[in-house]
Amino acid sequence: MLLWDYVSEGWEEPLSALPIERRRAISLEAISVALDSFRPSFEALFSQETVSFVRQTMLRCRGLIKGEGGEGIGSEEFFDTLHSLPDRDSALGLTSLVMAISTYVDCLGGEMSAADTLEVMSASYEAVLNSERIPRVTPDTERQNDNCVRLIEIQRRLVVG
Repeated sequence: MLLWDYVSEGWEEPLSALPIERRRAISLEAISVALDSFRPSFEALFSQETVSFVRQTMLRCRGLIKGEGGEGIGSEEFFDTLHSLPDRDSALGLTSLVMAISTYVDCLGGEMSAADTLEVMSASYEAVLNSERIPRVTPDTERQNDNCVRLIEIQRRLVVG
């Protein structure tokens, strides 16, 4: 189990008590915080194609929260492009990042349950964890990584204040 799994054990109940709009906002923020947590930066680690697609996706998702249109989000073409990114970009963490975004966008058309929110948060954490290149991932080695600890703490505050 990852450190995230241990720390997040009690998060489902408080997430379940929140309105769906708040769970969506927390999920989107979890992805955004992950993007800001890549070292040296998201732009330095990932291909320009990945950076551009993900940044545009985040803008469109934020627009949906504000009630603006989200053209193409959730379409078959969108998911095809999203899921093909790891075929063209070998950056560590990209597969988990794709999973986080995919889960988030997939839930836009319906329910965003507490479990869905946790799935997005977990995948976002794993994306950063994988990019940290920790030789042997254990809860103890994760605790020694300031970026992992910081990211978990930010996510914890999103859930429990």
